[in-house]
Amino acid sequence: MPDSKLTFEANRLPGADQVVDRLPSVFRLQSIARFPFDERHTLCQAALFHEQASLKVEWLCRQPDNRLTVGALVAIRWLGRPVSTMGAVRISRLVKLERPEASLDPFTTVLHSWVKDRALVARATQLWEELGRPLQHLFNAVFWDHHRFERYLDGPSSLAGHHNGRNGNFRHAVEVAERARALASHHPEAHLPVLIASSLLHDAGKAEEYRFNGRFRCFEMTERGALLGHKHTVLEWIAAARAQHRVILPEAHYLALLHAITAAKGAPDWLGLREPLSLDAHILSMVDRLSGQADLVARNAPVRGGFGAYHRHLRGRPYVLRE
Repeated sequence: MPDSKLTFEANRLPGADQVVDRLPSVFRLQSIARFPFDERHTLCQAALFHEQASLKVEWLCRQPDNRLTVGALVAIRWLGRPVSTMGAVRISRLVKLERPEASLDPFTTVLHSWVKDRALVARATQLWEELGRPLQHLFNAVFWDHHRFERYLDGPSSLAGHHNGRNGNFRHAVEVAERARALASHHPEAHLPVLIASSLLHDAGKAEEYRFNGRFRCFEMTERGALLGHKHTVLEWIAAARAQHRVILPEAHYLALLHAITAAKGAPDWLGLREPLSLDAHILSMVDRLSGQADLVARNAPVRGGFGAYHRHLRGRPYVLRE
């Protein structure tokens, strides 16, 4: 490594104090590298990401923190007034955030390598902002594990059906939440925060239902997905997040959220499932189906109108008017 990369001789950043005050308090770790510095120290260099600011930092440490891995949420511990060193800002260290922060919008830290469609990420941010603090805390607690959050954003909603490409499940969740919000605006009996939260979470368990097979370059069903399914998985996550991180959510809201996610129209009594009783559950069921059907129709529709390609989930060929 060239000596110029190891020196800490640097100029002070102009208006450094004001810059620090305007920086986000939490970043997503985009990359990290460690290099020998001297007999006692390691030089650590990292790239940090937030929609409001991205920066490169470096610091010296005696014992590298192996918890600092790509995708983790971190906070900067500053070393006096910030100085720039060969394009990197010298800091004291990075701290991995172990407990979820209710005030952090996690979609502002989504790496570009996870989701390239930034308009989709911005739409998710608008939905998260409408959850209210208790459900924001719950959502963040469910997805504070960055591996789980990445799989939620990256994976498909099905293997051969609707939204079956990369980011498919995330796109489906945003579509469902937006359509549910629009429909609920006409009905005061709907509870918008619960409805949006249930829309964003209803298929979240598919992050553990499908896993990418690098050898065959495709997604495939996991053992958990085959044995339990995504509904059981997301219920486990919600219950564990609420208990472990002491999420203060009114019991009525908690039950309404779970009911909206699990209620099933026409399910036989012996399955132990419940018919939709809340308007939130009815709306979620309708827009969930609409989002899936619309995606299949769009992908199989003819260019010039008329009948399109057959798809077994549509049970026929979609008919579209283009005039």
